[in-house]
Order: sequence, then C-alpha cells, then structure tokens
Amino acid sequence: MATPLPDFETARGGGAVASSSTTVLPSSVSSSSSSSRPLPVANSFSDDAEEISPILIFLFFHKAVCSELEALHRLALEFATGHHVDLRLLRERYRFLRSIYKHHCNAEDEVIFSALDIRVKNVAQTYSLEHKGESNLFDHLFELLNSATETDESYRRELARSTGALQTSVSQHLAKEQKQVFPLLIEKFKYEEQAYIVWRFLCSIP
Repeated sequence: MATPLPDFETARGGGAVASSSTTVLPSSVSSSSSSSRPLPVANSFSDDAEEISPILIFLFFHKAVCSELEALHRLALEFATGHHVDLRLLRERYRFLRSIYKHHCNAEDEVIFSALDIRVKNVAQTYSLEHKGESNLFDHLFELLNSATETDESYRRELARSTGALQTSVSQHLAKEQKQVFPLLIEKFKYEEQAYIVWRFLCSIP
C-alpha cells in the first residue's frame, strides 16, 4: 500500500489528515521537488534543531544492528576456534535480531521506499530485492543453528562463514542506504515531510 503524505498546510490549520491508499502530496510541493537540505556530517550538531534532518534518527538503528551483528559473528568465530559458546543463547539473540530487522525492512518497504518512489524512480525495487536476499541468509543461518553439531569442526567453520556473510551483507546494505537513500530523502522531501515519514515508519512497527 502506498504511503500517504499529508497536506501539511491543512494540518497546520488544524484540519484532519485523511488516510488513503494512494499517496497524497502537499499542494505546495506536488509540482516540484522540495528545497534541498544537505546531509549533516556525522557526529556534528547545530544550534538550530531544524538543521538536523529527522531522517538521521535511522542512523541509531543502523549502528545498533551493525554492533549486534559484529558481536554475534565474533561469538561464532570463537566457537569455530574451539571455545565454548552457548549456541542456544546465540540462536535466541539471532532470532531477536531477525525479528527487529524484519520489522525494520517491512517498514522501509511500506513507508520509506513507497514515499521515495513518488519522487525518485528505480530506487525502491533494488533495496526491496536486497531485503529478500538478507532474509535468505537469515534462513540459512537458522538452519545451521537448529541442526547444531558442536563436535563437528566443519559445522563450526560453516556457522562462522554464515554469520560473516550475514554481517557483511546487512552492513553493506545499511551503509548504502546511508550513502544513497538518506541524501535523497533529505533532498526530495521538506523537513515536515521527513518528520512525517519517520512518524509513519515508527508507527508501522509492532
């Protein structure tokens, strides 16, 4: 379902924003792109809060996911080199991470890329396909974790390869979003639209 963007002029006047299955663009921007806002340098802050794009809140999620993937891959490497690792706990941590990441990807497809596709064509499909590829990597990893053979050295190596492949794929995907998608969202959408996209994104996650 396409994500509706509100008529912000109406919203400012207290009018209700109608829900719709089609995307509704504010009248003030329907005929042209919004004013460009440069992507702020990482870790830089301005005295003017409006200079910080709402889109950059997603950087915190990206950092958390990459940090957990790195930690879990490190555990898999320890397991592969003969150290004791609780595979049950490892499996539960991956299950939680997959649940969170799946909700994130679904929200991106439904909200972010649906909105972006209105202003910039041929971007959303590429990232949606990458989401499917990452899901396949998670599937393979859980097949390994559910068939644990702790004494099998080849199993230990395969598990480490699988966790490494997942970490690399997701980390590269998120880095590409930061380099390509975030600047487009900031350039093509007004500040209020960006805030609305973030709000819709957060509301779409269970």
